[in-house]
Amino acid sequence: MHRLPLVLLWLLTAGLLTTACKKDTETAADYAAADDATIQKYLTSNSITTAQKQSSGLYFIPVTTNANAPLATVNQVVSILYTGQLLDGTVFDGTALRDNTPVSFILGVNSILPGITEGVSLMHKGDKAVLLIPSGLAYGASSSSTVPANSVVRFEVELTDINPTFAVPDDNLITRYLTKNKITTAQKQASGLYFVPTTTNPTGTPVAAGKTVSILYTGKLLDGTVFDATSQRNNTPFSFVVGTTPRQVITGFDEGVSLMRKGEKATLFIPSGLAYGATGASPSIAPNTVISFDVEVLDVQ
Repeated sequence: MHRLPLVLLWLLTAGLLTTACKKDTETAADYAAADDATIQKYLTSNSITTAQKQSSGLYFIPVTTNANAPLATVNQVVSILYTGQLLDGTVFDGTALRDNTPVSFILGVNSILPGITEGVSLMHKGDKAVLLIPSGLAYGASSSSTVPANSVVRFEVELTDINPTFAVPDDNLITRYLTKNKITTAQKQASGLYFVPTTTNPTGTPVAAGKTVSILYTGKLLDGTVFDATSQRNNTPFSFVVGTTPRQVITGFDEGVSLMRKGEKATLFIPSGLAYGATGASPSIAPNTVISFDVEVLDVQ
Protein backbone atom coordinates (compact mmCIF):
# COMPACT_ATOMS: atom_id res chain seq x y z
CA MET A 1 0.00 0.00 0.00
CA HIS A 2 1.03 3.62 -0.27
CA ARG A 3 -0.13 4.76 3.13
CA LEU A 4 2.43 7.47 3.84
CA PRO A 5 4.12 7.24 7.23
CA LEU A 6 2.93 10.05 9.47
CA VAL A 7 6.52 11.00 10.11
CA LEU A 8 6.83 12.21 6.49
CA LEU A 9 3.66 14.28 6.56
CA TRP A 10 3.55 18.03 7.12
CA LEU A 11 0.27 18.84 8.84
CA LEU A 12 -0.81 22.42 9.53
CA THR A 13 -4.12 23.20 11.21
CA ALA A 14 -6.34 26.04 10.08
CA GLY A 15 -5.69 27.73 13.40
CA LEU A 16 -1.96 27.78 12.87
CA LEU A 17 -2.44 29.19 9.41
CA THR A 18 -4.87 31.91 10.39
CA THR A 19 -3.26 33.15 13.60
CA ALA A 20 0.21 33.87 12.25
CA CYS A 21 1.45 37.31 13.26
CA LYS A 22 4.66 39.30 13.37
CA LYS A 23 5.69 37.73 16.64
CA ASP A 24 5.26 34.26 15.13
CA THR A 25 7.38 35.29 12.14
CA GLU A 26 10.11 36.63 14.36
CA THR A 27 10.10 33.41 16.40
CA ALA A 28 10.40 31.36 13.21
CA ALA A 29 13.29 33.53 12.07
CA ASP A 30 14.96 33.08 15.44
CA TYR A 31 14.70 29.32 15.08
CA ALA A 32 16.01 29.51 11.52
CA ALA A 33 19.18 31.19 12.73
CA ALA A 34 19.53 28.79 15.65
CA ASP A 35 18.86 25.80 13.41
CA ASP A 36 21.49 26.96 10.93
CA ALA A 37 24.03 27.31 13.72
CA THR A 38 23.13 23.81 14.94
CA ILE A 39 23.59 22.36 11.47
CA GLN A 40 26.91 24.19 10.98
CA LYS A 41 28.16 22.80 14.29
CA TYR A 42 27.07 19.29 13.27
CA LEU A 43 28.91 19.56 9.96
CA THR A 44 32.08 20.77 11.65
CA SER A 45 31.95 18.13 14.38
CA ASN A 46 31.53 15.39 11.78
CA SER A 47 34.09 16.83 9.30
CA ILE A 48 31.47 17.05 6.54
CA THR A 49 32.65 19.36 3.76
CA THR A 50 30.31 18.41 0.90
CA ALA A 51 27.09 19.91 2.26
CA GLN A 52 25.24 22.17 -0.16
CA LYS A 53 23.15 24.83 1.55
CA GLN A 54 19.92 25.70 -0.25
CA SER A 55 18.26 29.11 -0.08
CA SER A 56 15.50 27.57 2.06
CA GLY A 57 17.99 26.61 4.77
CA LEU A 58 18.07 22.92 3.82
CA TYR A 59 21.50 21.31 3.68
CA PHE A 60 21.89 18.67 0.96
CA ILE A 61 24.77 16.21 1.24
CA PRO A 62 25.21 13.99 -1.83
CA VAL A 63 26.36 10.45 -1.07
CA THR A 64 25.87 8.66 -4.40
CA THR A 65 25.13 10.62 -7.58
CA ASN A 66 23.94 9.25 -10.93
CA ALA A 67 24.08 12.39 -13.02
CA ASN A 68 22.97 10.61 -16.21
CA ALA A 69 19.86 9.15 -14.58
CA PRO A 70 16.46 10.90 -14.65
CA LEU A 71 16.02 13.79 -12.22
CA ALA A 72 12.97 13.81 -9.95
CA THR A 73 10.49 16.52 -10.91
CA VAL A 74 7.19 17.79 -9.55
CA ASN A 75 4.12 15.63 -10.25
CA GLN A 76 6.16 12.47 -10.78
CA VAL A 77 5.66 9.44 -8.53
CA VAL A 78 8.89 8.97 -6.59
CA SER A 79 9.81 5.97 -4.46
CA ILE A 80 12.29 6.29 -1.61
CA LEU A 81 13.99 4.39 1.16
CA TYR A 82 14.80 6.54 4.16
CA THR A 83 15.98 6.75 7.75
CA GLY A 84 14.94 9.69 9.93
CA GLN A 85 17.17 10.68 12.83
CA LEU A 86 17.77 13.40 15.36
CA LEU A 87 21.24 14.92 15.18
CA ASP A 88 22.33 12.84 18.19
CA GLY A 89 21.78 9.72 16.06
CA THR A 90 18.44 8.67 17.55
CA VAL A 91 16.40 6.95 14.82
CA PHE A 92 12.73 7.98 14.97
CA ASP A 93 11.54 6.31 11.76
CA GLY A 94 12.69 4.49 8.66
CA THR A 95 11.67 2.11 5.92
CA ALA A 96 14.00 -0.47 7.52
CA LEU A 97 11.42 -0.67 10.28
CA ARG A 98 8.83 -1.72 7.69
CA ASP A 99 10.61 -4.51 5.81
CA ASN A 100 12.52 -2.02 3.63
CA THR A 101 9.41 -1.37 1.55
CA PRO A 102 9.89 1.86 -0.41
CA VAL A 103 7.49 4.73 0.22
CA SER A 104 5.97 6.26 -2.91
CA PHE A 105 4.34 9.66 -3.29
CA ILE A 106 3.68 12.37 -5.85
CA LEU A 107 6.50 14.86 -5.61
CA GLY A 108 5.26 18.34 -4.77
CA VAL A 109 1.63 17.26 -4.38
CA ASN A 110 1.28 15.16 -1.24
CA SER A 111 1.66 16.84 2.14
CA ILE A 112 5.20 15.64 2.64
CA LEU A 113 7.67 17.52 4.85
CA PRO A 114 8.89 20.48 2.80
CA GLY A 115 12.50 19.50 3.49
CA ILE A 116 11.92 16.01 2.10
CA THR A 117 10.16 17.36 -0.97
CA GLU A 118 12.95 19.83 -1.69
CA GLY A 119 15.70 17.33 -1.00
CA VAL A 120 14.23 14.61 -3.24
CA SER A 121 13.75 17.17 -6.03
CA LEU A 122 17.54 17.55 -6.11
CA MET A 123 18.08 13.84 -6.70
CA HIS A 124 18.33 11.50 -9.67
CA LYS A 125 17.02 7.96 -9.79
CA GLY A 126 19.49 5.82 -7.84
CA ASP A 127 20.95 8.74 -5.91
CA LYS A 128 21.59 8.63 -2.18
CA ALA A 129 21.83 11.73 -0.04
CA VAL A 130 21.66 13.03 3.49
CA LEU A 131 19.26 15.89 4.21
CA LEU A 132 19.81 18.14 7.22
CA ILE A 133 16.43 19.78 7.65
CA PRO A 134 15.85 22.85 9.82
CA SER A 135 12.79 22.67 12.02
CA GLY A 136 10.82 25.11 9.87
CA LEU A 137 11.03 22.63 6.96
CA ALA A 138 10.36 19.66 9.24
CA TYR A 139 7.96 19.44 12.17
CA GLY A 140 8.26 23.01 13.46
CA ALA A 141 6.71 23.57 16.86
CA SER A 142 4.96 20.19 16.76
CA SER A 143 6.39 17.48 18.96
CA SER A 144 6.02 13.77 19.52
CA SER A 145 7.44 11.17 21.85
CA THR A 146 10.44 10.84 19.53
CA VAL A 147 10.89 14.27 17.92
CA PRO A 148 11.00 17.31 20.24
CA ALA A 149 9.50 20.61 19.08
CA ASN A 150 11.70 22.81 16.89
CA SER A 151 14.16 20.01 16.14
CA VAL A 152 16.63 19.88 13.29
CA VAL A 153 16.31 16.42 11.74
CA ARG A 154 18.51 14.28 9.53
CA PHE A 155 17.21 12.03 6.76
CA GLU A 156 19.22 9.48 4.81
CA VAL A 157 17.37 9.08 1.52
CA GLU A 158 17.73 6.78 -1.47
CA LEU A 159 15.64 7.56 -4.54
CA THR A 160 14.87 4.07 -5.82
CA ASP A 161 12.48 4.85 -8.66
CA ILE A 162 10.66 7.56 -10.62
CA ASN A 163 7.43 6.88 -12.51
CA PRO A 164 4.63 8.86 -14.19
CA THR A 165 1.91 6.99 -12.25
CA PHE A 166 1.54 4.52 -9.37
CA ALA A 167 1.23 1.53 -11.73
CA VAL A 168 4.84 0.35 -11.31
CA PRO A 169 5.12 1.03 -7.55
CA ASP A 170 1.78 -0.75 -7.03
CA ASP A 171 2.94 -3.76 -9.02
CA ASN A 172 6.16 -3.86 -7.01
CA LEU A 173 4.17 -3.83 -3.77
CA ILE A 174 1.94 -6.68 -4.92
CA THR A 175 4.77 -8.88 -6.19
CA ARG A 176 6.73 -8.20 -3.01
CA TYR A 177 3.71 -9.29 -0.95
CA LEU A 178 3.25 -12.44 -3.05
CA THR A 179 6.91 -13.38 -2.66
CA LYS A 180 6.98 -12.71 1.06
CA ASN A 181 3.87 -14.82 1.59
CA LYS A 182 5.00 -17.57 -0.83
CA ILE A 183 1.96 -17.19 -3.05
CA THR A 184 2.81 -18.83 -6.37
CA THR A 185 -0.63 -19.22 -7.97
CA ALA A 186 -1.33 -15.55 -8.70
CA GLN A 187 -2.49 -14.80 -12.22
CA LYS A 188 -1.61 -11.29 -13.39
CA GLN A 189 -4.17 -9.72 -15.70
CA ALA A 190 -3.39 -7.19 -18.42
CA SER A 191 -5.00 -4.48 -16.29
CA GLY A 192 -2.54 -5.04 -13.43
CA LEU A 193 -5.01 -6.99 -11.27
CA TYR A 194 -3.65 -10.15 -9.63
CA PHE A 195 -6.15 -13.03 -9.35
CA VAL A 196 -5.40 -15.85 -6.89
CA PRO A 197 -7.84 -18.79 -7.09
CA THR A 198 -8.35 -20.56 -3.76
CA THR A 199 -11.38 -22.81 -4.46
CA THR A 200 -12.37 -23.69 -8.02
CA ASN A 201 -15.65 -25.08 -9.35
CA PRO A 202 -15.30 -25.83 -13.07
CA THR A 203 -18.96 -26.81 -13.42
CA GLY A 204 -20.31 -23.74 -11.66
CA THR A 205 -22.23 -21.06 -13.54
CA PRO A 206 -19.69 -18.55 -14.87
CA VAL A 207 -19.95 -14.90 -14.00
CA ALA A 208 -20.51 -12.70 -17.04
CA ALA A 209 -21.35 -9.10 -17.85
CA GLY A 210 -24.98 -8.37 -17.11
CA LYS A 211 -25.27 -11.17 -14.55
CA THR A 212 -26.23 -10.46 -10.94
CA VAL A 213 -23.81 -12.05 -8.49
CA SER A 214 -24.20 -12.61 -4.76
CA ILE A 215 -20.93 -12.71 -2.86
CA LEU A 216 -19.23 -12.73 0.51
CA TYR A 217 -16.06 -10.68 0.79
CA THR A 218 -13.39 -9.29 3.08
CA GLY A 219 -11.47 -6.18 2.02
CA LYS A 220 -8.00 -5.65 3.46
CA LEU A 221 -4.94 -3.47 3.20
CA LEU A 222 -1.67 -5.29 2.52
CA ASP A 223 -0.76 -5.04 6.20
CA GLY A 224 -3.82 -7.16 7.00
CA THR A 225 -6.07 -4.34 8.23
CA VAL A 226 -9.70 -5.16 7.41
CA PHE A 227 -11.54 -2.09 6.09
CA ASP A 228 -14.81 -3.77 5.10
CA ALA A 229 -16.40 -7.22 5.11
CA THR A 230 -19.76 -8.92 4.82
CA SER A 231 -18.90 -10.67 8.09
CA GLN A 232 -19.31 -7.26 9.74
CA ARG A 233 -22.95 -7.30 8.58
CA ASN A 234 -24.06 -10.76 9.75
CA ASN A 235 -22.61 -12.37 6.60
CA THR A 236 -25.40 -10.89 4.53
CA PRO A 237 -24.38 -11.47 0.89
CA PHE A 238 -23.62 -8.45 -1.26
CA SER A 239 -25.20 -8.42 -4.73
CA PHE A 240 -24.38 -6.36 -7.80
CA VAL A 241 -24.61 -6.50 -11.58
CA VAL A 242 -21.29 -7.24 -13.25
CA GLY A 243 -19.90 -5.13 -16.11
CA THR A 244 -22.36 -2.26 -16.02
CA THR A 245 -21.61 1.26 -17.27
CA PRO A 246 -21.05 3.01 -14.95
CA ARG A 247 -19.74 0.18 -12.78
CA GLN A 248 -21.53 -0.63 -9.56
CA VAL A 249 -18.26 -1.52 -7.79
CA ILE A 250 -14.60 -0.53 -8.17
CA THR A 251 -13.00 -1.62 -11.45
CA GLY A 252 -10.63 -4.22 -10.02
CA PHE A 253 -13.39 -5.86 -7.99
CA ASP A 254 -15.67 -6.03 -11.03
CA GLU A 255 -12.89 -7.54 -13.15
CA GLY A 256 -11.85 -10.05 -10.50
CA VAL A 257 -15.36 -11.34 -9.86
CA SER A 258 -15.90 -11.66 -13.63
CA LEU A 259 -13.14 -14.32 -13.67
CA MET A 260 -15.06 -16.55 -11.24
CA ARG A 261 -17.84 -19.15 -11.21
CA LYS A 262 -20.59 -19.93 -8.73
CA GLY A 263 -19.10 -21.68 -5.71
CA GLU A 264 -15.57 -20.39 -6.25
CA LYS A 265 -13.34 -18.48 -3.86
CA ALA A 266 -10.44 -16.22 -4.78
CA THR A 267 -8.25 -13.41 -3.54
CA LEU A 268 -7.93 -10.25 -5.62
CA PHE A 269 -4.91 -7.95 -5.33
CA ILE A 270 -6.01 -4.62 -6.76
CA PRO A 271 -3.61 -1.79 -7.70
CA SER A 272 -4.72 1.64 -6.63
CA GLY A 273 -5.65 2.69 -10.17
CA LEU A 274 -8.29 -0.07 -10.22
CA ALA A 275 -9.37 0.64 -6.65
CA TYR A 276 -9.90 4.05 -5.01
CA GLY A 277 -7.13 5.89 -6.84
CA ALA A 278 -5.93 9.32 -5.80
CA THR A 279 -8.99 10.03 -3.64
CA GLY A 280 -8.84 6.96 -1.41
CA ALA A 281 -11.83 6.04 0.73
CA SER A 282 -11.65 7.98 3.98
CA PRO A 283 -10.97 7.14 6.71
CA SER A 284 -9.76 3.60 6.11
CA ILE A 285 -8.08 3.70 2.71
CA ALA A 286 -5.45 6.34 1.98
CA PRO A 287 -5.00 7.75 -1.54
CA ASN A 288 -3.08 5.54 -3.97
CA THR A 289 -3.39 2.39 -1.86
CA VAL A 290 -3.15 -1.21 -3.05
CA ILE A 291 -5.93 -3.35 -1.53
CA SER A 292 -7.00 -7.00 -1.54
CA PHE A 293 -10.31 -8.81 -1.38
CA ASP A 294 -11.09 -12.38 -0.36
CA VAL A 295 -14.20 -13.21 -2.39
CA GLU A 296 -16.67 -16.12 -2.48
CA VAL A 297 -19.31 -16.27 -5.23
CA LEU A 298 -22.50 -17.69 -3.75
CA ASP A 299 -24.85 -17.28 -6.72
CA VAL A 300 -24.96 -16.10 -10.32
CA GLN A 301 -28.30 -15.07 -11.87
